[in-house]
Amino acid sequence: MSVFKHVPVMLLLFSSITISAQENNSIQFTNGSFNEALQAAAKSGKLVFVDCYTSWCAPCKWMEKNVFVNDTIHQYFNKQFINFKVDMEKGEGVSLRERYKVTSFPTYLFVDAKGNQVHRTGSRMSVQDFITEARRANEPGNTLADMEKKFNSGDRSLKLLTDYAIVLQRVNGGQFDKVRNELISKVKEEELNTALGWTIIKNFARDEEDKLGSYLIRHRQQFNAFADEASIQTKLNQLASSTMYGLIRQKRNAEFFDKLTMMLRDTSYAAQRNAVMLQIEYYLTNKNAEGFLAVARTAQAGAFRNNPADLSFVARRAGYQANGDTAILKQAYEMARLAAQLEPEEYSNQGTLAESCYALGLKEEGLKAARKARLLADLETSKIQKIAQALVDKLEKLN
Repeated sequence: MSVFKHVPVMLLLFSSITISAQENNSIQFTNGSFNEALQAAAKSGKLVFVDCYTSWCAPCKWMEKNVFVNDTIHQYFNKQFINFKVDMEKGEGVSLRERYKVTSFPTYLFVDAKGNQVHRTGSRMSVQDFITEARRANEPGNTLADMEKKFNSGDRSLKLLTDYAIVLQRVNGGQFDKVRNELISKVKEEELNTALGWTIIKNFARDEEDKLGSYLIRHRQQFNAFADEASIQTKLNQLASSTMYGLIRQKRNAEFFDKLTMMLRDTSYAAQRNAVMLQIEYYLTNKNAEGFLAVARTAQAGAFRNNPADLSFVARRAGYQANGDTAILKQAYEMARLAAQLEPEEYSNQGTLAESCYALGLKEEGLKAARKARLLADLETSKIQKIAQALVDKLEKLN
């Protein structure tokens, strides 16, 4: 584990703005008001990066722990922006939430010294995606505001539609659908055989049967010029999974099992894991307890035996879709119990075990897990704490 060093509180351009005393290997946020951050931006010629969060937002916490501490991220942000974070449910965060129409968390704003929004993004994302959005904010002509102006003025170039849709998918679902659909209807097949075409397919193909996905499958080899084999295979796997979940919903059973047979030929862990998840979803959706139990027990003894996250996920999913089937509930309990044994300090594992116990009327064991989950929730958000306490309460009332 890295050794974290504290940096001293420093003046930032003028005395009323200070850098938070925190680890020097994370994004450094200013103390002070939003207006003071804008004044600092005016003096420095930088944009203000605004981290809009809430106390209960789990993706906000994840980004803080896993992305803000990345060397590339904090070095870029600390050099390029005045960084300001604000709880959208407290103090001036309430008015800023209204001013910038923030409806989901985390939302990340990039504003100029006058408070005008230049760029915007949000949600949990990878280091690479986050740095891409930050650099976009500093590129004239490539920000969300710039692209919006171009689009509204009639620009329908493939490059503009592609870039605009990539940004919109994190901040405006309705407008994203509009731009994505226009892009897909506009792009010609011969234009997909390009680096830009790969970007379009990688970001917007949804399944094997749509225009983009089917083109990739039919012309897979030509994309070796634009992407590495691993990236192409990852996209193909995503398309296959999406298609198969669609087949489950549409009850196209024969097609589902034909594709499953092909998937099982891939002996990689990722493919085998995906096949297990698809089979579990198929059998649960079709209320086939026997099929579910066969797959779940095999996975528990094999591929998932040392994977508490997957064990816990299947247990939650099975508990949700069991419809009172005791055999399914018992299997969910067994998987939840193993997950909690493998990783006892993980909140979700203890919470899942407590829920499984509740479904089977196992009050004593359930309360033990629920109380453990409640303690672990103190390290999480206030929303999770409330959920954990509610779980303790309902188990205490169990006869």
